[in-house]
Amino acid sequence: MLLNNDSQPSQSGVTIPVIDFGLFSSDPEECARLVIEASRNIGFFYVKNHGVPQDLIDDMFACSERFFQRPVHSKSRHLIGPDNDGFSPMKSEMAYNLRKTSLENELTSYFVQGDNVEQEKVGVFFKDLHRLSRDIMRCFALALQVPKAAGGSHFFDKSHEWDAESGTTLRFLYYPQQTGDPDSPLAGSHTDYGSITLLMQKDIAGLEVQASRVHKDVPWIAAPVIPNTILVNIADHLQMWTNGLFKSTMHRVVYNPQQLHSARYSIACFIHANDDTKLDPIPSPMITQEMRAEAVEFEEGRNMTAGEYLQWRLNRSYDYNFKLEDA
Repeated sequence: MLLNNDSQPSQSGVTIPVIDFGLFSSDPEECARLVIEASRNIGFFYVKNHGVPQDLIDDMFACSERFFQRPVHSKSRHLIGPDNDGFSPMKSEMAYNLRKTSLENELTSYFVQGDNVEQEKVGVFFKDLHRLSRDIMRCFALALQVPKAAGGSHFFDKSHEWDAESGTTLRFLYYPQQTGDPDSPLAGSHTDYGSITLLMQKDIAGLEVQASRVHKDVPWIAAPVIPNTILVNIADHLQMWTNGLFKSTMHRVVYNPQQLHSARYSIACFIHANDDTKLDPIPSPMITQEMRAEAVEFEEGRNMTAGEYLQWRLNRSYDYNFKLEDA
């Protein structure tokens, strides 16, 4: 397991590594080495010096807090539906999803309560995160030794275009003060459906990562709040693209005693490939067809496009016919 002085060990001694992403500019090969090591081991890593301004992140958390402090019925004009955008009210977790196509319409205006300046900032924030995700995936392609004829370090660029239709989603999350069973997860064990996810946490931790695939005696480890970092995790697309070389890691959100007194906020950006992208293996000498026989967890999705896979997973996971009194 990759460790450095910024990593914060759990009680088990297993840590999620912190990578200085400034290396992407100064030493891309070393940055790629660190990223792929983390991806092959635990499937999660923090990045610092990532280029997304901290004051912009802080502003987005403030915007999220203003929205979620409103009464439930005043937040429910745009309830989430099959397009996966809008407000999702649950007892232990509330979320507001924005898609790239939502940035200039009523969905975002409603979230920022009609503040045009804040609406523009949400767009800048979303694009900054998308830019960071493409840089991270360039590290993947570089480390995987994708031939120049196939795109080299820019292999993922065409399949993750900002202007293309995709499932890429910016999600603002709110976990109210909790007085329930501390042993009941607030968000159950799951993997993410896209390529990678970028997560920002504030003040109160709660995320746990399944580390058991490389640490058999350590089933779950905490992902603490580390200031000025963004947490990155491998999602389903990359497991399929790499025939299991990278693993889409299970994670969950658990009760934190601090939530007796304060709500918990986080922001996640789920990066998906363009809807028409095939989930075929990456052209890399490190990825063989033989590996696919062991990487069967997401085999059912291998014959789908990225857009088809997302819709298939959403249809299996969500009931959009809920009523507000169920929240």
